[in-house]
Amino acid sequence: MTEEKRDMTEDDRAVRILRTMPDEPPLPSTVDLPRTMAEGRRRRRVRRWSGGVALAAVTAVAAGGGTVAVAALRDGPAPVPTPTVTATSSPATVAAAPPPVPKDCRVTLLPSGGIKKALVTAGDPSGRYLAGRVYPPTGVHTVFWKDGVLQPVPPMPGADAGFRDINSSGVAVGSSYEGDVQYAYVLTDGAVTRLRGGPAAAGAINDKGVIAGTLGEPGLDGVPVRWKSARATPTKLKLPAGYTTGNADVIGEDGTIVGSVHRKNSEGTAYLWLPDGSGRLLPRPGPADFFWADSISNGWLFGRAVDDADDGSTRDFTSYRYSIATGKFVRLATELSPTALGAENGWVAGTSTGPVVIAGRTVVKLPAYKGMKDYMVTAFSADGKTAAGYTHDSSETEAAANRPLRWTCR
Repeated sequence: MTEEKRDMTEDDRAVRILRTMPDEPPLPSTVDLPRTMAEGRRRRRVRRWSGGVALAAVTAVAAGGGTVAVAALRDGPAPVPTPTVTATSSPATVAAAPPPVPKDCRVTLLPSGGIKKALVTAGDPSGRYLAGRVYPPTGVHTVFWKDGVLQPVPPMPGADAGFRDINSSGVAVGSSYEGDVQYAYVLTDGAVTRLRGGPAAAGAINDKGVIAGTLGEPGLDGVPVRWKSARATPTKLKLPAGYTTGNADVIGEDGTIVGSVHRKNSEGTAYLWLPDGSGRLLPRPGPADFFWADSISNGWLFGRAVDDADDGSTRDFTSYRYSIATGKFVRLATELSPTALGAENGWVAGTSTGPVVIAGRTVVKLPAYKGMKDYMVTAFSADGKTAAGYTHDSSETEAAANRPLRWTCR
């Protein structure tokens, strides 16, 4: 993906957007938005959950806590995938029947220590941990929540810092900048430390502590790598013949890694590194120019197909799930932007006309927070019961009214 470099806050560098959530989230458009999330991506059964001082907790619950089911857009339930099982992976749990829809969903404002502007950038599979950013007058720094409570965790050093993923033990990974050089960091045992290997970006971590990321500058001269642990030296992932650079963006619990590989001066194409060491280029659904994978869960990849206009003036996106075992794409019941986050039961969370969860062929609207209209969903738990994200409404007084939110359903 190629975009012009941008300034900090709302116009962050596009290369940085590939690895961290933007300081000022973009408004919806036909142009590609940050893939994150994440911002997490990663999950990655699903991942996307620090300040130097303990911040006061203030929690508010929105009044409208119900769900609204939208009529199914296509016939029949989405198929349940057959998981890929290798010598180094364990069988995934497969649902015997299509899951029911989420019920009794509620939205809660996460505490931000009295700092009005804040957002969520990452969450863990258990739904207990969240990471994000707060925007005090003196600058921007990362924060961390456990069970909705702000934690006294040290912030990630550097500029444009952001956590991209968290595992079920609360170990988080992300990246920040020193000048124009990006470095990868890990939060573990109450400390934030730099990952080994030099300039890098960390994209995802699984529950075994294996980290996927990129050495060098993602999208430019970077190469995909794997850290076997937070203290390990990174190992380069093999690139297919004819490709010179690449990114590793998401990782499954069995060690499957998904990212992209690039020829010289090309935007790149999606690539799958399997636990047994083999790899393959991912197909494109139909006539699409690209497929971008956002998350991985239970043998499925979730992401978007990208169709460029012949003159390059516009891009159209279509959301899909892809079965690693069968190599087949299934179109989701509605378009999700900028990311599609999958749960183990087959539900998918993201942003459509608002925050939603797709259950089979049914689209369930998550409740709004205090009448706000514009949202980003950046985290979804493996059981599909917890999602998180933020608002980015604009008004005469706020260019981006960011409020960190968590949705819980049953």
